[in-house]
Amino acid sequence: MKKLYCADDDPNILDIYRLTFSKLEDVEARFFDNGLDIYREVQVDKPDVIISDIILPRMEGLTLSMLLKRDEKYRDIKILIASSVIDPDIDEQVKSVGADGFIKKPFRPQEIREKARVILGI
Repeated sequence: MKKLYCADDDPNILDIYRLTFSKLEDVEARFFDNGLDIYREVQVDKPDVIISDIILPRMEGLTLSMLLKRDEKYRDIKILIASSVIDPDIDEQVKSVGADGFIKKPFRPQEIREKARVILGI
């Protein structure tokens, strides 16, 4: 069973993640509304993939990625950053913290499900 964690402070996006990933077999998905809670949970139960918004309360997604990718125990976790931030340097920012990919919001549920399948290897 693969583990997928999703973090977003928008309850509507979390609902989209719930609906999207409930259709994937052999995937246990968990949902968080802030970066600090997901960071703490990773210490207890390491996921295979994290999808995180950039702008989150208590710890931003880029900081979460940087902390995990700099730690040998967690650097193999695949991290996708999702955001509606319009910044010409966003791809560079995502790469600079070690994230494995970027997803532009708004996205279609099918698009995010396919990206997750690829990165999960299912």
